[in-house]
This record gives sequence, structure tokens and C-alpha cells, in this order.
Amino acid sequence: MPVSLKQIEAFYWTAKLGGFTEAAERLHLAQSTISKRILELEDVIKEPLFDRASYALRLTRAGAASLPIAAEMLTLETRFREVAGGSGTFSGPFRFGVTELVALTWLPKLIVAMKREYPNLIPEPEVAASIDLYGKLAANEIDLVIGLDPPQTPNLLLVPLGAVQLEWVAAPGFGPAEDCIPLHEMAKYPILSQTQGSGLQRLVLDWAVANGLRINRVVQCNSLNVLAGLAASGLGVTFLTASYFADEIRRGRLRVIRTEPAIPPIRYFAVRRAEDLSPLAGRIADIAQVSCDFSARSLPGR
Repeated sequence: MPVSLKQIEAFYWTAKLGGFTEAAERLHLAQSTISKRILELEDVIKEPLFDRASYALRLTRAGAASLPIAAEMLTLETRFREVAGGSGTFSGPFRFGVTELVALTWLPKLIVAMKREYPNLIPEPEVAASIDLYGKLAANEIDLVIGLDPPQTPNLLLVPLGAVQLEWVAAPGFGPAEDCIPLHEMAKYPILSQTQGSGLQRLVLDWAVANGLRINRVVQCNSLNVLAGLAASGLGVTFLTASYFADEIRRGRLRVIRTEPAIPPIRYFAVRRAEDLSPLAGRIADIAQVSCDFSARSLPGR
């Protein structure tokens, strides 16, 4: 009886994820199906692939030697289907994560472009802080992250996207009378920022402290829109994307306070695992590179 790709797939994901349950969840199959396929594969090759005597699931010598070849076979199978079947080859859910700013701006544009290129794909975006999304990427819970300040590790591949320019904003009657002040003078006012899990919050405040700003009071909130509302109410100064909140600035609900030095642009990245067998995450990262536009608004007329 020949070896089947379904058997190899079950073996590969069980080995990579460290368990039959995890492989079953990844492949949307029953755990008994995963176990059955691996037993069938072991029966064909006449060698055990896993050491079932140990408490933790471990590869045997045959399993460890076979794993790289299994990865090659599954990669070739994906490439074959893509060449033969075109974009329709990729179907079903695609799990990816974005930060709130991406969701508020160009996420709809990205999803429209994804559906245009891969009509059988079902985008499943998750909105969270970058640090949480990178954890989910490492745990194989999502396949792509669009965020900032990615971990510098060879296990991840990064595609640079656009940069976002943040500005200090406050209510027109709040803060300094001047439109441009030295950065250290911002210490006179309460700072409204996102919670600690936010990459934006950490990058900007770390930069500000390194450039001489002593932050005496910080009010934290996990929503950019709420922060804008709190700032417009005169509760403090926050840092936001002025292009996104251009309507509020034009109508006089918010004013921009420039500092010397100014907040530097912050680069976003599309981040995926280097070891992924499917090229789909890389294709979506390329689409994200074209779709990236932090001046957009996901809800027109707001």
C-alpha cells in the first residue's frame, strides 16, 4: 500500500505541534483520524515514527529523519495545486492578526484585495495588540501578523509596510498656548495612552523618555477612538494619527501640538513564520504591502 499525502500531513503536524490533539485542531479533523493515519503510515514503512513509551510525544530516529522529507513533500504538493489550480487552490479560513490602527484604517481595503485575488478564501482577522498577536503566531493560532516592532528572530519573515506618523493632540483649550514646544514641556500635562500591551504606546513613550520627557501622570485606555474622545474632553494630551483624525482637527475638536523633537515615523510589518509550508501567508503579506494606507478610514463619513 503506498504512502498517502494525508498520512504524511498527519505525521508532520503532529510532530511540529507536539501532539495528536493539536494536529487535529490544525487540520480540522478528529483526533482519532489523525492517530489512524499515522498508524497506517507506520504500518506501510514498518517503522514507528513516535516513541509512545515516553510521557511526552517524541520522534523516533526514523521519525526525525523523515520529518524534513515530509515537509518537502507537502510543500511540493501545495506548489503543484497552485500551479495547476491557480488562485482557487487556496480556500477556507485564513487566520491573521492586525492592530487596532490597521483595523480602523485599511483592513477593509486589505480584505477586499484578498477576496479579489483568492475568492475561495475566508479571511478571519483578529484585532489585538502586537505583542499578543506575535504570541499567537508563535503558537500556530494565526498565520500572519500585521503589526509593529516584530521580534528579531530567524524564525520569522518580515515584509516592511508603510510607516505611520503620530502627533500629540489635545482639546483646543487644553495644553500649551504655543503650537510647538520642546518635548520635555509635555511633562506638565497628563498623558493619555494605550495600555501596556500596545506596541505604539511602548515605542512612543520609550522614545519620549529617552529624549528627556518625564511622564508624571499616565491615563491608559485600550481604544484609540476613546483616547481621542478623552483628549477632546480636555482630560489630557495623547498621540494619534493626525491624518486619521483630520476631521476632528478640522472641526476644532482636537488640535495638534508639535514638539521638538517630533515623534519619529513608526514602521509596520507583515510577519509570518519562516517554516510555513504554504506560500499563502507570503502572498497575503505582499497584498498587505500594496493595500497599506494609514490615512484611510474604515467607516466612511466619520
